[in-house]
Amino acid sequence: LLLVMCTMLLTGCGNSDQGKPVQFEKQEGQRLVRINIRDFGAVTFRLIPNEQEEIVNGFIDKCKSGFYNGTSFYNIIEDYLMIGGRDQDAPATVSAKASDKLYPFKGSLCLNISGDGKCSLNSFIIITIDKGQLDNIEELVEHKGFTFSDYIKFGYKTELSEEELTVFRTYGGAPWLYGHTVVLGQAIEGMDVLENISKIHTDEPETEIIIDSIETD
Repeated sequence: LLLVMCTMLLTGCGNSDQGKPVQFEKQEGQRLVRINIRDFGAVTFRLIPNEQEEIVNGFIDKCKSGFYNGTSFYNIIEDYLMIGGRDQDAPATVSAKASDKLYPFKGSLCLNISGDGKCSLNSFIIITIDKGQLDNIEELVEHKGFTFSDYIKFGYKTELSEEELTVFRTYGGAPWLYGHTVVLGQAIEGMDVLENISKIHTDEPETEIIIDSIETD
């Protein structure tokens, strides 16, 4: 599935010769957060410095204060995404804008952006859809007579080039969420933990998936 990466994605990458999107590259000044999930293990994310530095710092502050400790992943959609934190119905009050250089790939840590351009730090999203599931969706869409890019454009008001979609096909993720999320970071350890949790197919897990703590470096 690995085809030629688009030039736009490689511009600004820490090691562009390796052909990886910027958020998979280690860069100076990046910080780590470790989400400790009861009975499952831990997942470590590398936070990504971007245009939303104030939001990233706000997330770090909440982690340090213990805001998320004892909360849960209250919405898990099998092999797609999981939402954790508290006050899922709290209004979005923080002005936000999606970066055009960061993408909701598999393993990305994100915040949802509401229709009025705001987000909430009370909860967060982790993308778990892999390239296999993405291939299945694309095949279904094409069977219905649509191109994948048109499906995303008209169904989600998200425009991506064929080159950008190729990168999603390589790494997995939710291309239709591009432009609708703030990407805070990328998982670098514990993907097996996320995959195990993502198999729990329910909007409200019968067994609570508890976030014991979130550590910062």
